[in-house]
Amino acid sequence: MIDIHTHIFSPYTREHRDQLTKEDPTFSLIYSDKKAQMIGVEELLGAMEREGVETSVVCGFPWQKAELCRRENDYLLMCHQRYPERIIPFVSLPRKEKEAAAELARCAVAGARGVGELAPGTYGEQLWDLNSIRPIFEAIKEKKLPALIHYNEPLGHLYPGKGKVGLRQMQALLQILQGVKVILAHMGGGFFFYELMPEVAAICQEVYYDTAAVPFIYDKRVYKIATSIVGPKRVLFGSDYPLIPPGRYVREMRESGLSDEQLRNILELNAKKLL
Repeated sequence: MIDIHTHIFSPYTREHRDQLTKEDPTFSLIYSDKKAQMIGVEELLGAMEREGVETSVVCGFPWQKAELCRRENDYLLMCHQRYPERIIPFVSLPRKEKEAAAELARCAVAGARGVGELAPGTYGEQLWDLNSIRPIFEAIKEKKLPALIHYNEPLGHLYPGKGKVGLRQMQALLQILQGVKVILAHMGGGFFFYELMPEVAAICQEVYYDTAAVPFIYDKRVYKIATSIVGPKRVLFGSDYPLIPPGRYVREMRESGLSDEQLRNILELNAKKLL
């Protein structure tokens, strides 16, 4: 299995959790809750052994300040250097255009394989100004890296970190991301349903949907429905570990009626091709 969506944090961030919740409002939305787990690479590798995961993408957090991005990116890149076959780093970028471009260039040279988990306003009320987003994604496109973007379903129960960006705003964002391989986290907040509309499908040719947190949000039938709409090659297994262990996803995918071939695509082959 390849897990496209996990989270680890540096020892510094784990040790200074309370301080960082005061410095970064987005971080505070989730990690001010002591029940929200924070782990390092050793704990992730242990879980991978138990769960039968061959490789994990470790995602950065959408920090707002450049110094916070740099510190955590350094940790993710170090983990990749130490475990190159097991750990694949996706890095985070600060919000300011010049700082984001500089950090992307630095991390690309150091071995970053993607960018994310980005949250261009999607933890909050409104999408960031598209003109400010465009240069950052142009730089990502130039590096030919995939971008994993946080996005929540616009309906249903509330939980820490759930944003309120609407479907139309996500459509506008995807329209400026043409040419970038985009992974919409959490099944894209259900955005895949709208690929039944030809004009939406047309802008989603390079959009993938990961399964992170699905057991907390959807009925397990969602796996088969999503595959029937977008095809078997654009759904990616992501656990959001340590939120949910991989085994629960695999069990529910099997129970949903996916074929062995579809399972292999979601659990391994789609990610391998993308990465």
